Amino acid sequence: MTPFRSTPAGFVARWEPVEREVLARVARDVAGLLRADAGLPDDVTDAGVAFTGVARVPRDPAVQRLLPDAHREDADVAAEFRHLTQTDLAAGKVARLLAFADAVADDGGTDDAPSDGQVVVAREAAQDFAGALTDVRLVLGERLGLDDDADVEHLHHEVLTGLGIVDDADTADPDETDAAGLDAEQRSYWGGVFVAAGFAQESLMDEMLAELRARGRGAGE
Repeated sequence: MTPFRSTPAGFVARWEPVEREVLARVARDVAGLLRADAGLPDDVTDAGVAFTGVARVPRDPAVQRLLPDAHREDADVAAEFRHLTQTDLAAGKVARLLAFADAVADDGGTDDAPSDGQVVVAREAAQDFAGALTDVRLVLGERLGLDDDADVEHLHHEVLTGLGIVDDADTADPDETDAAGLDAEQRSYWGGVFVAAGFAQESLMDEMLAELRARGRGAGE
């Protein structure tokens, strides 16, 4: 996976086929999880679908990260905000997760002209693309038991160690499970997906911000 770079066609990176497959599958899984726990219909992304009923508090801690309480100290305010906004918010997240999955699963190649591995994100779709990566990372972070920046930094170190990029004298017992109930192999796999999603998201956001700053400087001249 290479970082995103700004081009006339949009923001472009190169992803390996397995990276496309895994991130597309995870995004679809997250969309399904969110749709089920938020009580959305299967056709939530279809135009013209009307939503009825009272939004419910998600049961899954991962979905709670995607749909947190708007006010931690006032339960009534949180409930009212959830009632007014959660269904639309959840539906929007499902739609962009599925759009992300479709975009990265399609490598644009044909039998006659194989793909070069490019992932091209149009400028008008970049914010939703980055948002989908954020939602994927929030769910993976919950499953991996990541509660703060220190946990994330430690996971990055674990992943880099497993890839042989850094050395570490402490090697995890492959049969031992962590606090999230994952063994070493599972943690390594999902940790790698979390880090890859973060790398893609950060590089895309950096390029978007660089363009925004450049436009701001141009407008001020």
